[in-house]
Amino acid sequence: MPFDPRGLSALSSTGSFTLWLYVTSDTRAGVLAAGYFSSAAERLQPGHILIVQAADSLNFLPVQSTAKVGNGLVLDASAPPLRINAFGVLNFVFSLAPVASTTRSVALGPVPTGLYKGREFAVGATASGPVTTLVFTMLNAAGQTMAGPIQRTVSNGAASAIFTAPQPGSGYRIRVADAAEPLAAQTSASFVVTEPYALLTEMGSNINAEDGGEILI
Repeated sequence: MPFDPRGLSALSSTGSFTLWLYVTSDTRAGVLAAGYFSSAAERLQPGHILIVQAADSLNFLPVQSTAKVGNGLVLDASAPPLRINAFGVLNFVFSLAPVASTTRSVALGPVPTGLYKGREFAVGATASGPVTTLVFTMLNAAGQTMAGPIQRTVSNGAASAIFTAPQPGSGYRIRVADAAEPLAAQTSASFVVTEPYALLTEMGSNINAEDGGEILI
Protein backbone atom coordinates (compact mmCIF):
# COMPACT_ATOMS: atom_id res chain seq x y z
CA MET A 1 0.00 0.00 0.00
CA PRO A 2 1.21 3.58 -0.54
CA PHE A 3 2.11 5.99 2.25
CA ASP A 4 -0.94 7.18 4.24
CA PRO A 5 -0.41 10.69 5.69
CA ARG A 6 -3.17 10.07 8.26
CA GLY A 7 -0.88 7.64 10.05
CA LEU A 8 1.94 10.17 10.54
CA SER A 9 2.03 12.41 13.63
CA ALA A 10 4.73 14.34 15.46
CA LEU A 11 5.47 13.15 18.99
CA SER A 12 8.06 15.77 19.91
CA SER A 13 9.79 18.65 18.17
CA THR A 14 12.71 20.76 19.39
CA GLY A 15 14.48 23.06 16.97
CA SER A 16 15.51 21.08 13.89
CA PHE A 17 14.75 17.67 15.39
CA THR A 18 11.37 15.93 15.29
CA LEU A 19 10.38 12.52 16.59
CA TRP A 20 7.61 11.03 14.44
CA LEU A 21 5.16 8.18 14.90
CA TYR A 22 3.90 6.38 11.81
CA VAL A 23 1.21 3.70 12.12
CA THR A 24 0.50 1.56 9.07
CA SER A 25 -0.84 -1.84 8.00
CA ASP A 26 2.10 -2.16 5.62
CA THR A 27 5.03 -4.42 6.46
CA ARG A 28 8.50 -3.22 7.46
CA ALA A 29 9.77 -4.14 4.00
CA GLY A 30 7.09 -2.02 2.37
CA VAL A 31 7.96 0.99 4.52
CA LEU A 32 11.66 0.63 3.66
CA ALA A 33 10.93 0.57 -0.09
CA ALA A 34 12.43 3.41 -2.12
CA GLY A 35 10.16 6.41 -2.47
CA TYR A 36 7.64 5.24 0.16
CA PHE A 37 7.75 8.55 2.07
CA SER A 38 8.28 10.80 -0.99
CA SER A 39 4.94 12.59 -0.55
CA ALA A 40 6.00 13.58 2.98
CA ALA A 41 9.40 14.92 1.96
CA GLU A 42 8.58 18.47 3.14
CA ARG A 43 7.84 17.17 6.65
CA LEU A 44 10.45 14.46 7.07
CA GLN A 45 13.84 16.17 7.18
CA PRO A 46 17.28 14.57 7.43
CA GLY A 47 18.09 13.79 11.05
CA HIS A 48 14.49 13.19 12.09
CA ILE A 49 13.58 9.86 13.69
CA LEU A 50 10.56 7.71 12.82
CA ILE A 51 8.93 5.24 15.17
CA VAL A 52 7.12 2.96 12.73
CA GLN A 53 4.42 0.61 13.92
CA ALA A 54 4.20 -1.69 10.89
CA ALA A 55 2.09 -4.80 10.38
CA ASP A 56 4.93 -7.14 11.34
CA SER A 57 7.19 -5.15 13.67
CA LEU A 58 7.84 -2.02 15.72
CA ASN A 59 10.81 -0.07 14.28
CA PHE A 60 13.10 2.84 15.01
CA LEU A 61 14.12 4.40 11.66
CA PRO A 62 16.38 7.40 10.87
CA VAL A 63 15.32 9.82 8.15
CA GLN A 64 18.00 10.33 5.48
CA SER A 65 18.00 12.73 2.55
CA THR A 66 14.88 13.24 0.38
CA ALA A 67 12.60 11.49 2.93
CA LYS A 68 14.44 8.20 2.52
CA VAL A 69 14.68 6.14 5.71
CA GLY A 70 17.51 3.88 6.82
CA ASN A 71 17.17 0.28 7.97
CA GLY A 72 17.17 1.44 11.55
CA LEU A 73 16.37 -0.87 14.44
CA VAL A 74 13.63 -3.45 14.96
CA LEU A 75 12.34 -2.85 18.49
CA ASP A 76 9.90 -5.74 18.55
CA ALA A 77 9.05 -8.31 15.87
CA SER A 78 5.52 -8.83 17.24
CA ALA A 79 4.54 -5.22 16.45
CA PRO A 80 2.75 -4.40 19.71
CA PRO A 81 0.89 -1.07 19.70
CA LEU A 82 2.97 1.83 20.93
CA ARG A 83 1.74 3.18 24.25
CA ILE A 84 2.28 6.85 24.94
CA ASN A 85 1.21 8.53 28.16
CA ALA A 86 0.70 12.26 28.10
CA PHE A 87 0.26 14.46 31.14
CA GLY A 88 -0.71 18.08 31.42
CA VAL A 89 -1.04 20.50 34.29
CA LEU A 90 -3.13 23.63 34.11
CA ASN A 91 -2.52 26.37 36.63
CA PHE A 92 -5.13 29.04 37.23
CA VAL A 93 -4.48 32.19 39.21
CA PHE A 94 -7.35 34.43 40.22
CA SER A 95 -7.00 37.89 41.65
CA LEU A 96 -10.14 39.64 42.87
CA ALA A 97 -10.10 43.18 44.13
CA PRO A 98 -11.85 43.77 47.46
CA VAL A 99 -15.51 44.67 47.03
CA ALA A 100 -17.29 46.79 49.60
CA SER A 101 -20.67 45.34 50.57
CA THR A 102 -23.73 47.50 51.14
CA THR A 103 -27.08 46.60 52.65
CA ARG A 104 -30.23 48.10 51.18
CA SER A 105 -33.85 47.23 51.92
CA VAL A 106 -37.37 48.61 51.58
CA ALA A 107 -40.45 48.01 53.72
CA LEU A 108 -43.98 48.80 52.60
CA GLY A 109 -46.43 50.39 55.01
CA PRO A 110 -50.03 49.15 55.45
CA VAL A 111 -52.61 49.69 52.71
CA PRO A 112 -55.77 51.47 53.96
CA THR A 113 -58.92 49.37 54.32
CA GLY A 114 -62.45 50.21 53.17
CA LEU A 115 -61.34 51.22 49.67
CA TYR A 116 -64.05 51.96 47.13
CA LYS A 117 -63.84 52.84 43.45
CA GLY A 118 -62.45 56.32 42.81
CA ARG A 119 -61.15 56.87 46.35
CA GLU A 120 -57.63 58.29 46.63
CA PHE A 121 -55.36 56.67 49.19
CA ALA A 122 -51.74 57.04 50.21
CA VAL A 123 -49.21 54.23 50.73
CA GLY A 124 -45.90 54.81 52.44
CA ALA A 125 -42.63 52.88 52.59
CA THR A 126 -39.37 53.08 54.50
CA ALA A 127 -35.89 52.42 53.14
CA SER A 128 -32.46 51.66 54.59
CA GLY A 129 -29.04 51.81 53.03
CA PRO A 130 -28.11 53.89 49.96
CA VAL A 131 -31.68 53.97 48.62
CA THR A 132 -32.49 57.36 47.06
CA THR A 133 -35.63 56.65 45.00
CA LEU A 134 -38.57 54.29 45.50
CA VAL A 135 -40.91 53.09 42.74
CA PHE A 136 -44.56 52.38 43.62
CA THR A 137 -46.94 50.37 41.40
CA MET A 138 -50.43 48.93 41.76
CA LEU A 139 -50.96 45.36 40.51
CA ASN A 140 -54.12 43.41 39.73
CA ALA A 141 -54.80 39.79 40.66
CA ALA A 142 -52.87 38.61 37.57
CA GLY A 143 -49.78 40.62 38.56
CA GLN A 144 -50.28 43.19 35.80
CA THR A 145 -49.60 46.87 36.45
CA MET A 146 -52.80 48.82 37.04
CA ALA A 147 -51.26 52.14 38.04
CA GLY A 148 -47.75 53.57 38.14
CA PRO A 149 -44.89 53.30 38.22
CA ILE A 150 -44.67 56.30 40.50
CA GLN A 151 -41.16 57.39 41.52
CA ARG A 152 -40.68 59.18 44.81
CA THR A 153 -37.49 60.54 46.35
CA VAL A 154 -36.58 59.08 49.72
CA SER A 155 -36.44 61.70 52.45
CA ASN A 156 -35.40 60.83 56.00
CA GLY A 157 -35.63 57.17 55.09
CA ALA A 158 -39.23 57.25 53.81
CA ALA A 159 -41.39 58.04 50.78
CA SER A 160 -45.06 57.75 49.83
CA ALA A 161 -47.31 57.70 46.78
CA ILE A 162 -51.00 58.39 46.18
CA PHE A 163 -53.20 56.02 44.14
CA THR A 164 -56.82 56.08 43.03
CA ALA A 165 -58.77 52.90 43.77
CA PRO A 166 -59.64 51.08 40.49
CA GLN A 167 -62.78 49.18 39.49
CA PRO A 168 -64.38 47.02 42.21
CA GLY A 169 -62.63 43.69 42.57
CA SER A 170 -60.20 41.68 44.67
CA GLY A 171 -56.56 40.61 44.49
CA TYR A 172 -55.13 44.10 44.10
CA ARG A 173 -51.63 44.67 45.52
CA ILE A 174 -49.20 47.54 45.99
CA ARG A 175 -45.51 46.96 45.21
CA VAL A 176 -42.55 49.13 46.15
CA ALA A 177 -38.99 48.69 44.88
CA ASP A 178 -35.61 50.41 45.03
CA ALA A 179 -35.19 52.19 41.69
CA ALA A 180 -31.47 51.36 41.61
CA GLU A 181 -31.88 47.72 42.73
CA PRO A 182 -35.27 46.23 41.75
CA LEU A 183 -34.54 43.06 43.75
CA ALA A 184 -34.90 45.13 46.91
CA ALA A 185 -38.70 45.18 46.84
CA GLN A 186 -41.82 44.27 48.78
CA THR A 187 -45.42 43.56 47.73
CA SER A 188 -48.43 44.12 49.97
CA ALA A 189 -51.10 41.60 50.85
CA SER A 190 -54.06 41.65 48.47
CA PHE A 191 -56.88 44.07 49.10
CA VAL A 192 -60.46 44.57 47.90
CA VAL A 193 -62.07 47.55 46.17
CA THR A 194 -65.87 47.93 46.48
CA GLU A 195 -68.57 50.13 45.01
CA PRO A 196 -68.94 53.56 46.62
CA TYR A 197 -71.08 53.72 49.74
CA ALA A 198 -74.67 55.05 49.27
CA LEU A 199 -76.29 57.40 51.72
CA LEU A 200 -79.82 56.39 52.86
CA THR A 201 -82.23 58.90 54.35
CA GLU A 202 -85.63 58.35 55.98
CA MET A 203 -88.58 60.53 55.04
CA GLY A 204 -91.74 59.51 56.85
CA SER A 205 -92.34 55.89 56.05
CA ASN A 206 -89.98 55.96 53.03
CA ILE A 207 -86.23 55.31 52.85
CA ASN A 208 -84.58 57.27 50.06
CA ALA A 209 -81.22 56.68 48.42
CA GLU A 210 -78.63 59.44 48.07
CA ASP A 211 -79.83 60.22 44.55
CA GLY A 212 -83.44 60.67 45.80
CA GLY A 213 -84.82 57.33 44.59
CA GLU A 214 -87.04 55.40 46.99
CA ILE A 215 -86.01 51.98 48.32
CA LEU A 216 -88.73 49.37 48.83
CA ILE A 217 -88.21 47.25 51.93
